[in-house]
Amino acid sequence: MMRSSVVQRMLGRAVASSHGNISTTTSTSTISVVPTMSVMSSTNRQFHFGSTDYSRTFRNLPKPDIEALRNSSTEYLQSFDPKLWYDEPITSLLNGSKLPGTTGTKVDTTDAFGNVNGSQYLATPEQVAQLKQHIATYTAKANNSNNNNTTTITKDLRQPLRKIEHALLTEHTGFLIGNQCLDFGKQDGITELEESIMANTVEQRLNDLVLSQEQQGKIYIQRQPIYVSCVSNFTNFLDLFRKTIRSIEVGIPAVILGRSNTQQHAYRWTLLLAELLAQEGVDPGMLTFLSCSLDDIKDITQSCPAGNLYATCSRALAADMMAGYPKTVASTGGPNTLVTTEWNEKVAAAVQISASIECAGQCTALRHVVAPPTVDDASIKQVFDGIKEIPTPQFAVENALFDGVFRDHQGSVAPSNDDSYTHHDKVDAYFRVGDEPPVTGDDDLPEYWRKVVVDFSKMDLSKPNIDKLAAWLNKHQPISLAINGPRDQVFELGVQLFDKTGMVVYTIGSTDDEEHPPALTCQARPQEAEVFGEFPPRSRLTEYTRYPVVVPSSTPSYDAEYSKDYLTSLAVDEFFNKSSKALLEDIQDGATRGFCVEVIRYLQDATMKNPKMGFGTSRTALWGLQRPPIGTKTWIRCGVNASWDDLAPVYMLFHTTNAQEQVELSIDPANDSIEALCIKHGLAYTSETEESFSSKEYQPGELFNIVPVRGGESSGSFPMAGQFVSLYFPLGHIKSTMPKDHEFSTKLDQLSNKWLTTLF
Repeated sequence: MMRSSVVQRMLGRAVASSHGNISTTTSTSTISVVPTMSVMSSTNRQFHFGSTDYSRTFRNLPKPDIEALRNSSTEYLQSFDPKLWYDEPITSLLNGSKLPGTTGTKVDTTDAFGNVNGSQYLATPEQVAQLKQHIATYTAKANNSNNNNTTTITKDLRQPLRKIEHALLTEHTGFLIGNQCLDFGKQDGITELEESIMANTVEQRLNDLVLSQEQQGKIYIQRQPIYVSCVSNFTNFLDLFRKTIRSIEVGIPAVILGRSNTQQHAYRWTLLLAELLAQEGVDPGMLTFLSCSLDDIKDITQSCPAGNLYATCSRALAADMMAGYPKTVASTGGPNTLVTTEWNEKVAAAVQISASIECAGQCTALRHVVAPPTVDDASIKQVFDGIKEIPTPQFAVENALFDGVFRDHQGSVAPSNDDSYTHHDKVDAYFRVGDEPPVTGDDDLPEYWRKVVVDFSKMDLSKPNIDKLAAWLNKHQPISLAINGPRDQVFELGVQLFDKTGMVVYTIGSTDDEEHPPALTCQARPQEAEVFGEFPPRSRLTEYTRYPVVVPSSTPSYDAEYSKDYLTSLAVDEFFNKSSKALLEDIQDGATRGFCVEVIRYLQDATMKNPKMGFGTSRTALWGLQRPPIGTKTWIRCGVNASWDDLAPVYMLFHTTNAQEQVELSIDPANDSIEALCIKHGLAYTSETEESFSSKEYQPGELFNIVPVRGGESSGSFPMAGQFVSLYFPLGHIKSTMPKDHEFSTKLDQLSNKWLTTLF
């Protein structure tokens, strides 16, 4: 077993309140003030993933006081009165005031383990109507302190919001960490706040760049109210800061949605934020909380379509949200996988920690292990023998216990009715052993949230099995892939899996080198450019989300558009290659042509140096844009009404990069115009009916994506270049668990062909 201090060092992303007792948070965390991007020199001012300016945002970050964070949370937990969440029930919040709850239905609230922990008043029909009216008609207004009866639309609230943010991260850390611990059972909210203090600074700087682009007239930000569907395990960083505060500070109102469980801590930070907004003179209508039944929440969101709905959730829930609200931007989980070619005590410890991190309540918790065929079932069972049983979440916080289980909790289901899984005789954990990756048909592998459940696949990693595993990974799209083996062999294996797949987080560890410990699935520090993302499979992405979500990034940029005047002003660059210039000149609409030019320029900037080195000191990371998995194809299917203007933005991504050979065009035989254009420019294509295309069969692992281009469906809007590229190309990072690992970076450079580059 690794000691907790070692675990804390290895776990990068262990990322995750009741309004009462705010004044009892006595310990104060200290963070240093760092410059915003507005005072940093820049020419392109791009905020997109991997750009030159994006890379600059990781420098000179504040240094959190970890001990102060732990002390403040411990003090809060020790002084917390559980009666508070009953005496001050959850109610809807509108224009800075709680809606009266006594006339509504009163219900119990529950924590992550099914225990009743407070009360809630559901909104009455009259209150639901009030909430709808506000969301549908509200326009953010500046603080009208001069009483001149003029209305100014608020676009820049950075000054008051960053003052509020500083207060939250210094005076109220115990409140945030403690409430999340009490409600979700979060064991390591300290690391979440540590990372948030640093990553918030990165995302502040990205917002500075977004506003700079808007002020120059290049883009405009949609400022309709956004919906925030809180995730319970990371709500402080993801929901409070990167979604809510980052949006409000650029003038976007935020509507926080109630949950079926673990909503107490999100409601309490909403109340605290509302109080701080009032102190700073910010229009109280900027923040709303919906204490409503699930049916009423669906009714409100679907009858009041506004800005994006941001969610971090299961794929099933994301698909349900997307079906009812097409502007859903969701991060979704996947079966995180650890691969090892050698089995020893260190690897077993890495499996144990990865599987039981936060009682399997972290998005990068392990779900699937690929182990050598020589490992016997008794050794697999022994992995779980040492899992700690945690008496209470408070005990875990006080004693820095990041992994373990809360035995037999009732907060989520386990595979108890599936006889193929074995329940450990002493620990609340399940495992199943097979000789190939789990077969699920067209379904996703069940997550079993907050339950330790691991599938083991005994496989030798011959080339056919590597190909089989890569196809499985691309189909199921884990967030994280950990790869372990002897140091003199593991880099070659790591590159093979990296090149053939499209994960966001890759970690390479060794099984035989003390300086290079085994990789866990739960390691990523986004503030150090160990860029993070919970992407659905590319071929099914639009079932779940408008865009993949990258951390760090500017949340408001996911609902921003380019100015058509700006795009129309862009000329085709004389340094583009001949074929690209000819294709761009055949685009009829000036704004569409300009959008293609803008995207190509972004790709040139982001891949000028690609990959880039991470900024951490405990590991060695490479990060950047990538081409689709080597050996896979993206098919673009052009319908009868599709035009070259419809097709060009996607096609030019491939045509101008080293992904050029990974795209195939399928064109309806009745589409004479695109066939003629392909003939004119010498572009390969297949002419086939929709029936023929739909019945096409692919080799396992061959298909990466199908992009339908039907034509006549364009809204005439142009998303940000970074978001657009992320729809079609992988991105993220790969790292070694060894600091300053020059052999790792050299081998990746020599062996991998996956990093994206432009051809001119």
